[in-house]
Amino acid sequence: MTFDYSSETPPRELVPSASLLSCVRLRSGQVKLFNLRVRLNLWQNAYSIPQHRPKQHVVCLHHFDRPMKFDRNLDGRTRRETTAKGDIAFMPADAPTMLRPATNDSQRILSFSYLVFEPSYLAELALSNGIGRPLDFIPTFSTPDPFLHEIVATLASTPRIVDPAANLFTEALLNAACARILRNYAEVRYRLCGPPRLTDDQLRAAIDYIHDHIGESLELGSISRAAGLSEFHFARLFKAATGATPFQFVTRTRMELAKQLLRKTRLPIFEIAERVGYQKPSHFSARFRVVSGCGPDAYRKSARR
Repeated sequence: MTFDYSSETPPRELVPSASLLSCVRLRSGQVKLFNLRVRLNLWQNAYSIPQHRPKQHVVCLHHFDRPMKFDRNLDGRTRRETTAKGDIAFMPADAPTMLRPATNDSQRILSFSYLVFEPSYLAELALSNGIGRPLDFIPTFSTPDPFLHEIVATLASTPRIVDPAANLFTEALLNAACARILRNYAEVRYRLCGPPRLTDDQLRAAIDYIHDHIGESLELGSISRAAGLSEFHFARLFKAATGATPFQFVTRTRMELAKQLLRKTRLPIFEIAERVGYQKPSHFSARFRVVSGCGPDAYRKSARR
């Protein structure tokens, strides 16, 4: 049996659809995050997930309130595992897998997430960073990975971020998740490495691009291309060079420009918001208040005293 996670809901054999809490589409659907909660006795097939082959790479993240035992068959190997909050299991695309709870507690509530990657997405990311084929992913039984859990928890909140630079934040998180998978759950021909730092010209090109397009919805890909680097390496090297992530730097740049316009011009707030990349003045005011400790009107009044 093949499970395809390309839809907005996971396969019904995997978990009853009524148990789906949310689905977050990332990178135009190339990455999905399913958050689920299910009572154990709702699982079909004698409380088990039948043997299947996922079409996508799947990271299963466990949020169980207390340890639980499962019998898992993964790529021809069977193991009785005890899994708890903070653990993950990694199921590569096309690797046969099966899961059966080893418990009689049918009323137990299970909470978990699936971070799903299209194989082409990880392959293209690897190739763009000099990682040659063959790229063999390693099926992994339950193992602690708090770093991936932190990334996924933050990714789950990204749809609620109201900011024109939110996509920079999301892309940085996805790059971190992919780096973790390629480092820990894949056998690669070349190690993950890259330029040791941004050159002065690369940093200047990136910053100039940000300033020239500050009123637009900036994306990590376009900024990194201006510097002549892949997104993966650029995000890491940019923070090392500036002390800020691209998301933080863009937000800071927008707020500094907004402060200048508030001090030196009589432009209305809505026009200043548009000039620094915010389509809604309310979103601009909220972000300005977080960064500056006061709203734009109050800042303008205090700056002119």
